[in-house]
Amino acid sequence: AAALMSDGSVLSRVGTGCVALMAHANKIPVLFCCETYKISSRVQLESITGNELGNPDDVVCTSTCAMDHSLDNVNNNNKAKDSVLTDWKDRPNLKLLNLLYDLTPSEYVSGIVTEVGILPPTSVAVLLREMNPQDNDSVFKSG
Repeated sequence: AAALMSDGSVLSRVGTGCVALMAHANKIPVLFCCETYKISSRVQLESITGNELGNPDDVVCTSTCAMDHSLDNVNNNNKAKDSVLTDWKDRPNLKLLNLLYDLTPSEYVSGIVTEVGILPPTSVAVLLREMNPQDNDSVFKSG
């Protein structure tokens, strides 16, 4: 995992959330590996804000597409078949977005494997509080 939010949600490579969703729907446990230094006190509600963007040209043709093109070249006497997105930069209403991370909600996370053990996502905030006692609010302390 790239980061672990205080509410137990996990920021990881794009596609992880979909895999976790399908596993959860089929009652398959989902475990994430994450070092405790990656625990963030932030709460992120979605994957768009604050995400990193990759090169949009990377989503135009995947390795599967490239394999299909090589087969087409063999079968069609080297006539290259263009991708539907070949001229995407010339289309004024089309912008490609290559997100690098997505957010997996805590309800799809069965456990988080850390160097201190396997934790349920509900215990992330407790672990964060114990790891950083200096950050705890002094509101409840008597003066």
